[in-house]
Amino acid sequence: MYRTLFLGTLLSGVSLVAWSQQQDTIADQRLKEVVVTAKLPLVEMSAGKTTYRMDASITQSTGSLYDVLSSLPGVMIDSGGNILLNGQSGAIILIDGKPTYLSGDELMSLLKSTPATNTDKIDLITQPSALYDAAGSTGLIDIRTRKIKLRGMNLNLNGNGSLGRSGSGYGSASMNIREDKFNFYLTYSYYQGKNIIDMFIDRIFSRDEERMTQDSYRKRETTSHYLRTGCDFYLNKRTVWGTSFSGNFSGQKENADMFTKIQEGRTAGNTYSYTDRDRNNLSVGTNVVHELKKEGGEVSASFDYFHYYNTENQLMDSFKPDTLKGDMRGNINLYVGQADAIYPLNERWKLQAGAKTSFVEIDNTAGYMRPSVSGWLSDGSLGSHFVYNENINAAYLQVGYETDCLKLTAGLRLEHTRVHGNFGGNTVQKDSSFTTNYLHLFPTLALQYNVSLNHAFQFSYGRRIARPNYNDLNPFTYIFDEYTHEGGNTKLRSSFSDNIELAYVYRDWLQTVFFCSHTEDAIMKSYQERENQCIYVMPENLSSYTQTGIRIHAANLGLTQFWKMNLTAIGMYNDYNWTEQGSKLKNRMFTPIFSSINQFTFTSTWSAELSASYNGRMAYGQATVHPAFEMNVGIQKKVFRGKGSVTLFAKDIFDTNLQKVDVRALGTRAFVDERHNKRVVGIAFMWRFQKGSEAKESRRKSEVDETKRVNL
Repeated sequence: MYRTLFLGTLLSGVSLVAWSQQQDTIADQRLKEVVVTAKLPLVEMSAGKTTYRMDASITQSTGSLYDVLSSLPGVMIDSGGNILLNGQSGAIILIDGKPTYLSGDELMSLLKSTPATNTDKIDLITQPSALYDAAGSTGLIDIRTRKIKLRGMNLNLNGNGSLGRSGSGYGSASMNIREDKFNFYLTYSYYQGKNIIDMFIDRIFSRDEERMTQDSYRKRETTSHYLRTGCDFYLNKRTVWGTSFSGNFSGQKENADMFTKIQEGRTAGNTYSYTDRDRNNLSVGTNVVHELKKEGGEVSASFDYFHYYNTENQLMDSFKPDTLKGDMRGNINLYVGQADAIYPLNERWKLQAGAKTSFVEIDNTAGYMRPSVSGWLSDGSLGSHFVYNENINAAYLQVGYETDCLKLTAGLRLEHTRVHGNFGGNTVQKDSSFTTNYLHLFPTLALQYNVSLNHAFQFSYGRRIARPNYNDLNPFTYIFDEYTHEGGNTKLRSSFSDNIELAYVYRDWLQTVFFCSHTEDAIMKSYQERENQCIYVMPENLSSYTQTGIRIHAANLGLTQFWKMNLTAIGMYNDYNWTEQGSKLKNRMFTPIFSSINQFTFTSTWSAELSASYNGRMAYGQATVHPAFEMNVGIQKKVFRGKGSVTLFAKDIFDTNLQKVDVRALGTRAFVDERHNKRVVGIAFMWRFQKGSEAKESRRKSEVDETKRVNL
């Protein structure tokens, strides 16, 4: 069906473009101005932030947001859906400055079902200011969607199809209608794809010197609908009121077959499982922005409501007489209100202040049943009912000072958090509840000194917090198979980190950054051996985590008239320390990371791109991640007078971007080799019909700059 979808989108786009070639000739003659356009650079660097523009890249503008993020220098996504920025976990994802409220599999589902063509640019923010929520120990990744600035009606069509061991396809359409006092936008996209996942696990139990191997094959089918719409109304020259609605509706079906062999015990057999998941999330928001008479002054306010609903049905038929049927459901309601103000004191000083409050209500249930002579009976030792409520109130004050040679920003954010959770219990775990109430200050400082026109030094400091994901606190047990279980931990504590960066910038194209980060009570996954050789995966607080290193970025290097290169080199040293059963353990390692993006412009209509990235061996909590390499290539032809393009691409052409992990815990060692369908070839088509004159984009400072940690 995905092939039909892609071909249909492609053919309809070609037809509409051909029609537009005949219909828009007179309209072009009515334009009262000539707009000169230039190609924007792929990479832009500033203090504490690196920006990647999707329009300027061939390979990164194809596929999904997941494909884009995983290909950015310094960004890694592990098999559990955790996003690492420069080797640190806990990166917070924003979309248009607004929260995604998702993490883990739920966040991955949203990213994989959203086409990259909807994205304008991605900001990697390593040192957020006090304006942002303090959550996220390693910084923020802000995904900015495409904004249309032309008056009149604008229409964009995109199609994308790729094929490897399995195939996937996207189809999307965007429309924008803009008049003097009114702006309406609508985006819809559909995704359908299959993914084949091979996984091999080798475990050695040091207590009895037994060895277990597991070899699994999973076939996953995913469909998704994404909708985003809204309107802006210009009440007067200074005031804009807007409303928005977005939704993502996805379904996933997975069939898995795992062969397990315990050598010494001479036990062997297959486990078959079927999983059916549905994930639906909706968000509604409204905001108002008013520009003050004083130049640069502004006040804004916004309110957002978010609803998330998840169901999962699981059937597992094991070679042991332990067939299981699982039923998991989750429901989330979240309310966020925020107000901000910007007031320039004079030409050099600027004051910013704001306040925010958020309320989260979560209700999760999970149950398992086993077969019996009389039918399916509930297993009282598994499952639970978990209720969670959280309220975060925050206020911030930030002052800025700027001259020709000095730029200073200092801020202080105050956050008060109240949490209450209740676990319904089962025959193994008693009913329990927990309550936390804490108040913390988060200072930020950014300083830039321009020695001359070509040389600048930057210094930044920030203190941040990483709160546990909601699922990390949920103590119910999720069963992958008889030998791998995962659960939450109600005793988790929030972790706090102090981050320092010192940078040197040369002529806006070379940036060298020395960084150091120290985290207390870092939240990482732990691996514990339990009875019957079962490994229980549970998040725990490690004693400490320290990272030091250097990042070097060289952007938009013009090697020849037709060849530009972007280089990134990162060298970092991770140092994890924790205590397990009275023993002090550590995992320390130096990791090199390299990335190169080469762009070739042959003519005004033909261009190509070759990119490669390498992530070295890396310490990651109790685990060690093996090196991974990826190379992508693409060629693009502009068609229909530059309004459309056709792109041929190949990703991970050597099939070397593999996820291999070593895990060492007391009593057991494990090696995991997980291979996804990443080596693909594909074709993408884009067409834009724009008719109108350029309009000045109104500033939108009312966006809620926060994210949550939902992972049902």
